[in-house]
Amino acid sequence: MRKRLSIFILMAAPLLPASAFAGCFDIAKGQPSSLSGVLTHHIFPGPPNFEDVQKGDTPEPGYILKLDDNICLMGDVDFADPKLRFDEVQLVPTDETSADMRTLRDSRVHVILKDPMPAMTGHHHRPLVAWVTAIEPQGDPTKNYGTAATTVEAFYKALETGDGMLAARFIIPEKTEKGLLSPGSLSRFYGNLDEPLELHDVHALADDRFLVRYRFRDGERVCDGRATVTTTRRDGRAFIKSIRAESGC
Repeated sequence: MRKRLSIFILMAAPLLPASAFAGCFDIAKGQPSSLSGVLTHHIFPGPPNFEDVQKGDTPEPGYILKLDDNICLMGDVDFADPKLRFDEVQLVPTDETSADMRTLRDSRVHVILKDPMPAMTGHHHRPLVAWVTAIEPQGDPTKNYGTAATTVEAFYKALETGDGMLAARFIIPEKTEKGLLSPGSLSRFYGNLDEPLELHDVHALADDRFLVRYRFRDGERVCDGRATVTTTRRDGRAFIKSIRAESGC
């Protein structure tokens, strides 16, 4: 029966206007293979009714990617309706991307996908479900212009290369004379990591306070880090006043 339906759809396709399939991904061809948007974390309602966790349904944690534009699906006559347009996709982490997705939630990302499929069961909470094999931040490079965020970004970019002397220039001088923020301490730690620090995002919480997301590996310990960085201005220039690690690393 499904084969006959597929043949009918193929025969009828020339009769449909081209706009009916504009922006549609062909599930039968493994599309889409990548998408960009804002990643958010959700608790979906699961069994028995898939309606409301506050009415007794099992919580199902998961991720949603909010797209800039509507898309649609084709290539599956039973579950993919080209006339249904949507702008949210359910993403499933893999072992390789689970930590990065936790770190990058609530930010703009680009994801590489595998096994995209149309929603078929109550466990599928958006019209398209796909597994994430790779993810990277996709920030707006102009968003920090003219703000203290550029100082925070410069500090972490210096740490990416293990250059404690350069990183310390962006901190108020009295905090760099000794201790963990001294040039020597910064170089010894960040210059000897098994996987160098990688800055993911700098997000403004206030004019002088920023949430920073980063990642590094020190031996067996992998740090998916979050820190709140507070800045101050001296002679018209921004400096880092304090750093509070939210993730313990």
